[in-house]
Amino acid sequence: MPTWTSPPQLVALAAFYAHAQARPDAFSDAAFLQTVKAAHWPTNCWSYMEASFAIIAPACLLRPHLTAELIACPIDAMIAGGLEDAGQVIAIGLECATREAPYVVPSEEGRRWLTQVWPGLGEVVETVFQARLLLALADDDDDDDDDE
Repeated sequence: MPTWTSPPQLVALAAFYAHAQARPDAFSDAAFLQTVKAAHWPTNCWSYMEASFAIIAPACLLRPHLTAELIACPIDAMIAGGLEDAGQVIAIGLECATREAPYVVPSEEGRRWLTQVWPGLGEVVETVFQARLLLALADDDDDDDDDE
């Protein structure tokens, strides 16, 4: 599992992942998702997306049935950054695994998931991307209504 040494929330997340790997039944799916999502921090969209892939990849490895919900985190950041083509999502995620100087270095397990499992998730990625894009557009419409 990851061996991050900073920032503090990633150090805590690495310990959480080690515990979850050793005792898969120690945390409910809800507690697992909450812990993974809480490890994210505010930054610009594209840095957030890179960090998010590093954060969620081990989680997707440990709990594959939560992958669709977990990948919404980096996908939301891509949409906020202006991405409108779901066909680019897989390539962007792969780039996070292979980038020479990433914002957050993925763990070996995370890099393996991003390079071996992630490329095969095209249908799931498309579904999640379209759903999250519709939500983002609906939020924009709500914001526009507030301005009137």
